[in-house]
Amino acid sequence: MTGGPTARPLSLAPLAALPFSLDFLPNPNDHIPFDELSRQLSDALDIGADFLSDSESLSNGAANIPEAETSVVLESVGRDLLLFLSSSVVVTLGSTALGTSPILGYLLAGAALGPHGLDVFSNAKADVELGDFGILFLLFSEGLEVSTARLRRLKDYLPLGFAQISLTTGVITALILLGAPQFLERLIPLDDGLIDIRNPAEAVVLALAGTLSTSAFVFPVLKERGWENEDAGQAATSILLLQDLFVAPLLVVMPYVVGRGPADVAAITFLTAKAALGFGIVVYAGSFLLQRLFEVVATTRSAETFVALSLLVSVGMGAVAKGLGLTDTAGAFAAGVLLANTNFRAQIQADVLPFKGILLGIFFMDAGSLFDSDLVLSELPTVLTGAISLIFLKALTVAAATRVPRWMEPNRLDAADAAKLAFLLSGGGEFAFVVLALAEKLEVLPKDLGGLLTAIVLITMAVTPLLGQVAFAVSEALASYSTSSEVAARGESEGESLVAEDAVVICGYGEVGQEIANKLGTLHAASSENNNGAANTANLPRVVAFDTEPSLIDNILLPTSNVAVMYGDGENPEVFRSHGVHDPRAIFVSYEHHERAMAATLRLRTSFVDTPIYTRARSRHEAEELKEAGATEVVVEMDELGRSSPYFLLRSEEQRLIFEEEEGDTSVPVRNLLNITDTIP
Repeated sequence: MTGGPTARPLSLAPLAALPFSLDFLPNPNDHIPFDELSRQLSDALDIGADFLSDSESLSNGAANIPEAETSVVLESVGRDLLLFLSSSVVVTLGSTALGTSPILGYLLAGAALGPHGLDVFSNAKADVELGDFGILFLLFSEGLEVSTARLRRLKDYLPLGFAQISLTTGVITALILLGAPQFLERLIPLDDGLIDIRNPAEAVVLALAGTLSTSAFVFPVLKERGWENEDAGQAATSILLLQDLFVAPLLVVMPYVVGRGPADVAAITFLTAKAALGFGIVVYAGSFLLQRLFEVVATTRSAETFVALSLLVSVGMGAVAKGLGLTDTAGAFAAGVLLANTNFRAQIQADVLPFKGILLGIFFMDAGSLFDSDLVLSELPTVLTGAISLIFLKALTVAAATRVPRWMEPNRLDAADAAKLAFLLSGGGEFAFVVLALAEKLEVLPKDLGGLLTAIVLITMAVTPLLGQVAFAVSEALASYSTSSEVAARGESEGESLVAEDAVVICGYGEVGQEIANKLGTLHAASSENNNGAANTANLPRVVAFDTEPSLIDNILLPTSNVAVMYGDGENPEVFRSHGVHDPRAIFVSYEHHERAMAATLRLRTSFVDTPIYTRARSRHEAEELKEAGATEVVVEMDELGRSSPYFLLRSEEQRLIFEEEEGDTSVPVRNLLNITDTIP
């Protein structure tokens, strides 16, 4: 060995600060009944298990909650929430100004404010629980994107997922046992007391922990880059979900594999059957019940109840899955998939989005708070070498898994998509903390490795947005070899949308909305015929109307080939985007009530700054308010009534023509709104 630093005990603060406990594991040679093992596994999968177990013991009568302590807890959570929200505003503004991902900002903020920085968080356990909800809503939203067609595509990449897990685990294990760390120690001043791993069980555990990637960081990158519907995005989603499902059985069998746990075959068999059959029954029942439940709530037309039900379903299915021995994120994703093919999918996405964004920010700040800067600085060569090695090996093995002959894998990714996938999945994952903590409890890994491995995983997770930029650059360099496949992927993405990306949007499908839709449909049909009789581009409707009419829950109305009427709140711009309308050519707000028209105009103008917005008002005073709110044009019904009444009183055609010459063409409010459509290019 060449003069590496002397091994010394490391601080275990990062692992000690982790918001879960594995104290439930008895002596490694003790027998664990399968029912107790099931409960313990469920607690281990919940990274906030300590907090919940404390709450449950109190609520079950083991102790009374003193009012003073309750007040202290609530005040601490309130202070942390204020701190999180303030940090969120600063991070969002800063990342927007710098053009970087807000995820990095959240991590840096968490590291600065956490126990290894300013130490200003008051209730870390409760904060982690809040952050966990962000992950649930993230996976629930991703599940809502999985239509039947996309689900079939996800299944196509399951072999690639199995190949990634087995290949990455095998390569990392082999390199550790063959002495790769010791070889690097000759070139870099590493801590040889930490990298000397010769036990096969230790190597396998490290490899399994390193195999897992982070859904919490990868999914936002896919959305930011617009890769969700490309082949690389579909493959990444499939692999991440497979890894998520892989965590629960891994925790069950790991004590048995390393020879330190109960060799109770009956327990393992029972847990496997419970997870597979039990969750399968829940999903099958949910496929009937969830849609009916949303239909009943939608008939009430209560926006608050609809939002509450959306949150309940995502969290409730997660709790059911965890109770059956799976991860709660798998349950939330399954709930989203069950609702993906319903007409209220877009409305659910829009309702969950604000909660998801805020709570994900809390999760990222919680993750950043585990970063021990003192440890990283004292062991900087070892930490950086470990992080770079993990990223390199995972990228290499993922890329290798995509290079099987096409006759063996018909869905093989092209070079550009393979590069995207390899870099996106090359970082560590949040469930690696669970695996490492269990390994430490089983005495498989030396305790002084805990803080080091935690820092390495956190660093690789934090650089995921940067890896997304690298993936983009590399895939662009390879684009000349895969241009045709990228175009095909883009076409498939557009094909999943039911309306054109630049469709004209009508908010409300009452009497006025119907007249506007009919007129616009006629205009677009005539325009298509004039263009050599060709249909509109991509054969998608160019006009879409949104309404919360219960009859739209089970049906999408198609009054003409160019018009679609869908369920959704037209005031919410996220409903537009969820249906694929990202750049509307114009927006017609046809709501009768002024308050709702004002709310819609204000909200839509904020999201679509340059889009013309047309609306209606009963008086000039209301029209002025709508103009100030951002409306491009407002039709005043009182003015139109005064101008239109003489028009209808003149019965003869001659008198009518004279009136038109003197006063100009007049119309009722609806027709005036329709005349505005002539100005739309």
